[in-house]
Amino acid sequence: MRILVLGAGVIGSVYAAKLMGAGHEVVMLARGQRLAQLQDAGLVVADSESREQIALPIRAIGALGVEDRYDVVVVAVRAGQLTSALPVLGIMDDGSDVLFMGNTAGLEGQLVQALGGRVLLGFPAAGGVQDGAITRYVLIKQQKTMLAEPGGAISQRTLGLKKVMEEAGFPAAIATDMPGWLLAHAAFIVPMAYALYKFGTDAPRLAADRETLRLMVHATAQAFRALQAGGNTQVPANLRALYLRLPAAFAVAYWRRVLASPRGELWFAGPTRGSSEEMGALAQYLQTAIHGSGGDAPELTRLLSGTPGPSGPAPSPGPMA
Repeated sequence: MRILVLGAGVIGSVYAAKLMGAGHEVVMLARGQRLAQLQDAGLVVADSESREQIALPIRAIGALGVEDRYDVVVVAVRAGQLTSALPVLGIMDDGSDVLFMGNTAGLEGQLVQALGGRVLLGFPAAGGVQDGAITRYVLIKQQKTMLAEPGGAISQRTLGLKKVMEEAGFPAAIATDMPGWLLAHAAFIVPMAYALYKFGTDAPRLAADRETLRLMVHATAQAFRALQAGGNTQVPANLRALYLRLPAAFAVAYWRRVLASPRGELWFAGPTRGSSEEMGALAQYLQTAIHGSGGDAPELTRLLSGTPGPSGPAPSPGPMA
């Protein structure tokens, strides 16, 4: 396949490298310093678990050519950047499928309105940090790369992309309720992010604070229960077990170990550090959904209202509609 990766941060870089390794032709669309790094040094990725580092020669461009044609466009930008990305994607008339790899919770209608039947939804199973020209990453084995059609159908193109992802080394799954899955993921990641903001996104400092860890665990458990009461069936089985079946002390101990290890930075702190605006929007979306379900999550409200952001107050989750 000929694949365009729009967005050259951690997620875009990891998926580009793995897809290239599987034999696909990959082009990366980047800007500014990152474009210069890719053009000068190539795509450099380092697996933080195996310590393997590779540098791949890659075509990196700053703008689309009129005659460029792709089979798939992988959009790996933050939700706040989608508005500026949509016009770029809208002018492409090559018939390419457009796979949005991120938390597009609440944005599905806007994406489909802009791009019609080209839209596919997804979520990555990798984390990491950008260290100059080097992308330091880890594959998250507890999570699969999620793929979905708007509307939830299992189509030939989602089945085809699942095979592509798996051949590139990403275990993948097709979701039939991606909005529900993204909302459940928000119930997990928003409390984690706001707990990290309390400590300036310093994962070991959070790991050392049992009170905040307990608040984070209770906030997530309450959010999961409220969503389930409203009919959401998309909380992953491993998270249901950790938060809803086992004693809270077990989850606190588990996250204390994870956050104190290098995984704390790669899985959570690094990705959270530059996403305070996105997390604020997700927090508001999550609270609105919980309110709409008729449920309540007082510990979540307490965490969101009492946590400072990376530079001043955390983004307000806003009133619940």
